[in-house]
Amino acid sequence: MFVVIALVAVAFLIYSMVSIISIKAQIRERKAELDDLNEQITVQEIKNADIQKLYDSTGTDSDFSTLAEQIARDDLDYIKEGERVFVNVAGD
Repeated sequence: MFVVIALVAVAFLIYSMVSIISIKAQIRERKAELDDLNEQITVQEIKNADIQKLYDSTGTDSDFSTLAEQIARDDLDYIKEGERVFVNVAGD
């Protein structure tokens, strides 16, 4: 009887240790994801601040639409309708 209780206790300890190790690995992965997302947020906040500074310095809506167009072209790779973009695939 004592042997059975000891085996059950050892099995429970092994299961608990495996579970704890698995949970710690998941926590590490989630922390890495959180760090990556926080970095993306920081980058976006910097971009937003730059856009706000440019908007504040332009003053008029027409200047802002020009600014928005420039940002769309440079950062988002947008093009105007009917426009052709040529890409140098040679890397020169």
